[in-house]
Order: sequence, then C-alpha cells, then structure tokens
Amino acid sequence: MSNPINILNTNTSFDDYFCRSSISNEAQNKLTNTDFLIVPTEYRDATFYFAQESISFIKFCRQNDPGHSYDLLADSDIQVRSLHSFDIWMPVIWIASEILLPFVVNMVSSYIYDKLKGREKEEAKVDVTFIVKRDNEEKTIHYSGDAKTFKESFERIDLNNM
Repeated sequence: MSNPINILNTNTSFDDYFCRSSISNEAQNKLTNTDFLIVPTEYRDATFYFAQESISFIKFCRQNDPGHSYDLLADSDIQVRSLHSFDIWMPVIWIASEILLPFVVNMVSSYIYDKLKGREKEEAKVDVTFIVKRDNEEKTIHYSGDAKTFKESFERIDLNNM
C-alpha cells in the first residue's frame, strides 16, 4: 500500500492569485490575521477555484470551534470547483502556525466522520492539502487516500518532526 501523505518543503506565493483575481488589501491581510485560511487552487484553465467542500467546511469549523479564526482568502464572490462523486474534496488549508496542525487534522477528521454518517459502507476518498507556516519555512502536506483511514494515517507520522 502506498503512503497517502506527501510532505514537501515549499514557498507559497499568493502574488499571482492576488493580481489575477484583483484581491483587495483587506483580503490579503487575512494571511496574517487568520488561524486557518481556505485558499483557492489554480486549475488547468488558469482559473483559481475553491474546493468543493470549502464553504461547508468553514461553516463546520466555525460552528464547532469558535475559539479559532477561519476564513476564505477572497473578497466576496468565489468560484467553487464541483466534482460529482461521493469523494470528499477538501480545500487547501493555510495554517498560521505549525502548533495548530494537529488541531486542524482533527477538525478535518471530524468533518469526514460527519460526511460519512449513514454512508459508512460506501467507498470514499479524501483529498486535502495543508500549507503550514513554521518559523521562516513552509511545508505542504497533501493527503489523498481512503476517507476511513485519514486520521490513522496522520497518527502514524510525527507532525512535530516533519
């Protein structure tokens, strides 16, 4: 079985997105003022889209965790890329500090659990990317695998030593 988790050193620049999408300074400031920020992904047509689960995940987080700030890296109107299957296409989640990573992994796990209620026997895949700020470096963690083993996959790695 292949490892569903890939960890890479990265340096994310949102400048291209800000420029092409005419993102206001107020929205750009969310990068420094938000604990968890849902960011869009550029697809083949050079358009930035938010993942299918972006809005419902933000609502879930705000309802279940009012102690942290969650937001979308956007001004108002957003484009959501919708895929028609039972697979769970989570957003790219920018995390302000590495100490919050285990917390957001748990939130995603809880969200997946809620999505699977009543459909436990169905096969479902999860696709999610975390961008984690750690001092002066950044890591991208991508999970693409079985929904039912999401939490166990993250429990097998030491997130503090990535």
